[in-house]
Amino acid sequence: MQICLITGTSTGIGHATALHLARRGYRVYATMRNTAKGDQLGAAAAAENLDLVIETLDVADHQSMLDCVARIMVVEGRIDILINNAGLSSSSPIETYPEDEHRALFEANYWGPVKLTQAVLPAMRERASGAIINISSVLGRIAWANQGAYCASKFAIEAFSEALAQEVAPFGIRVAIIEPGVTASAIFDNTPVHYDRASPYKTAMRRNGRFYSVGIADATPAEQLAETIEEALTAEQPKLRHAVGFGTQAIPRRAAMNDEEYVALATLADPDYYQALRERLDLDLEPGES
Repeated sequence: MQICLITGTSTGIGHATALHLARRGYRVYATMRNTAKGDQLGAAAAAENLDLVIETLDVADHQSMLDCVARIMVVEGRIDILINNAGLSSSSPIETYPEDEHRALFEANYWGPVKLTQAVLPAMRERASGAIINISSVLGRIAWANQGAYCASKFAIEAFSEALAQEVAPFGIRVAIIEPGVTASAIFDNTPVHYDRASPYKTAMRRNGRFYSVGIADATPAEQLAETIEEALTAEQPKLRHAVGFGTQAIPRRAAMNDEEYVALATLADPDYYQALRERLDLDLEPGES
C-alpha cells in the first residue's frame, strides 16, 4: 500500500484526488490548514470505508509541515507520494499588487512545496523510491497580464520541479508537474480581485477576466485532474508535464511565438486583440462570440 500525503484537500483538486486515490487503494493522508473544513471529505471517506486520514498542515507554516510529516512517519515509517496541491490565487496589475498578497502567494504556491519536498526527500532517497507531484497551472507556462504574481509563483514551481526531477531521477524518485487550465474549484471564491474601473490598467484587468468568464463555462472537473494525477503516478513511461483543461491548448502556440509578438498583443485594440488570440493562441474570448 502506497502512503500518500496531499495538501489542500478541503475542496477542489485536492479533495477529489484524496478520494480518487483512496478508492484506488492508496492510504491517503489528506491535509488542510483547518480540519474543521474536512467534514465533507471525512464523511465521503467514511461512507465508502476508505483508508483516508485527515491531518492538519498549513503550507505557510514550516513547523506545521514538519510536525505533520513527523506524525505520518511515526505511524507509517515512510511517505511514498507527496502531492503539493494547496495554493492561492489573486489578480492585480503589478504596479498596485498588494505586497501581502504577493508574498502569501509565494508562501503557499512555492515555499510550501519546497519545504515539504525537503522534508520527505531524505527518506525517499534512502529507499530509492518515491514520487512528488506539484500542481502548477497553465499560467506557469504563459504569463498573463493582471496575474503577474500568481504567474511568477507558478513559473517558479515549474523551474523548481524541472531541476528537482533531474536531481532525484538517479535515486528512482519520480517528479511530475500538473498544469491545470480553468478548473471547477473553490479557488475562485477565495481569489482577491482588485478591479478598478478608473485604473490605467483597466483593459488588462478586463481581458484577464474574460479568460476566466469564458473558461469557467468549460471548466475541467476536479475529478479529471485527479485521474491525471494518478496517471502521472502510474505511467510506465513517466512524463514531467501534464497539461489539462481550458487554456492549455495555448501552451504550444505561445511557445511557437517569439516574445515580442506575444507582448505586442497587449497593444491591439479589442477586435484585433481577440482575433489574434483566436488565430495565434486558439483562445476564443471575444464577448458575445465565445
